[in-house]
Amino acid sequence: MARKKFSTLTEPMSYLLMSLRGGKKCGIDISDYIAHRSEERVKLGPGTLYALLSEFEQEGLIKYVGVEGKRKLYELTAAGEKAYNDELARLRRCLDDAKEAEKDEQVR
Repeated sequence: MARKKFSTLTEPMSYLLMSLRGGKKCGIDISDYIAHRSEERVKLGPGTLYALLSEFEQEGLIKYVGVEGKRKLYELTAAGEKAYNDELARLRRCLDDAKEAEKDEQVR
């Protein structure tokens, strides 16, 4: 069975959605936010960033809201908020499973 698109998110995808939770941003603001928040661990080049913005917009996870100067602004949609929260829940379950596995291994 095929996996639903964006049913799980990569780290850059998660950070992109995270960045828009604080309000509308342009591509440069998103990239700066991700680099800062991840302490430079996650970096998005322009090609990857704008490809993700386009895909997320097509899927209805974000929407283009206008231009400020030369900056195209995007904001998170309700579907994008849900995708972000679903990914957080999935990651938390994964961490809980890892903690339980560590306990099981210590018992042996």
